[in-house]
Amino acid sequence: MKQWLLIILAMGALIIGYRQLIMEKFLGWFVTHDAIRVMAAPVNKASIPHVVRGRGQLQAVEVVDVVSPVAGQLSKVKLKVGDKVAKGQILATVRSGELLQRVEKITAALEAATADLRQKESRLADAEKALERAHELHSRDLIPARDLKEAEAARDTAGAQQALTHAQVAEQQAALEQTRYLLTIAKLVAPLSGVVTRILAESGADVQTSMPVFSVGAMEPLKVMIEIPETDLAFVRNGVAAQVRADALPNRVFEGRVTLLQSQLGKTQTVVAEVELSNRDRLLVPGMNVEVTLVQKNGQ
Repeated sequence: MKQWLLIILAMGALIIGYRQLIMEKFLGWFVTHDAIRVMAAPVNKASIPHVVRGRGQLQAVEVVDVVSPVAGQLSKVKLKVGDKVAKGQILATVRSGELLQRVEKITAALEAATADLRQKESRLADAEKALERAHELHSRDLIPARDLKEAEAARDTAGAQQALTHAQVAEQQAALEQTRYLLTIAKLVAPLSGVVTRILAESGADVQTSMPVFSVGAMEPLKVMIEIPETDLAFVRNGVAAQVRADALPNRVFEGRVTLLQSQLGKTQTVVAEVELSNRDRLLVPGMNVEVTLVQKNGQ
């Protein structure tokens, strides 16, 4: 009986020892006795971009003035600022009272010169007939040589007068053609395809030769000017990328770059950035209000 009791106690001790070993291994999978080292790292500010925002109106980079070719009165202007025009399109015409008066004056002078020419041609024809008759009479010894020379001199004088009057007629004809040509070109023509950016004279206004009447801006490229706050000056420079959103096209983003920085003196000194952007699709128009976002990384 004692022998069986000893065997049972020994087996119980073995079972308890085995269970303790199993538990220690199981807990060892989840518990580590090594300390975890925690290190603090400085924040890399260069990775955080600096954003500058501004608003402005789109402008054409290339703007050409359309001047009046002659002095006169401007016809009715049917265009307004912002209207698109094509190269070669007639924007307005000029009615030149001076040219019309010149045409009338030259026409009258030409008619008088033409009538005078007819008279000179008739006199020349008579002088040539008289000379021919003088030659015949002189060959028959019916008139002296002196009369023959006088007939020749009369013919030469009539010929010179006829030639002079003929030159005057040709001169008046050329002047009339030139003046009429000026009347035909008294039109203001768009020098390029784009939009009207300025109208400098109203319908019916008196204009002078070479006086600007319209300004036409090209559609591509475009630019916008935005003021840069003093606190952001260190982050803006030439070449900085820009994203442009037009109020009229809120779902489109147009890429651009800063091309110029310039100071403006007023009550306080401010800096203006000029942002240039492409408009190949012709979706943007000068005069549109836009928002510009400049993104500059600190390390750039």
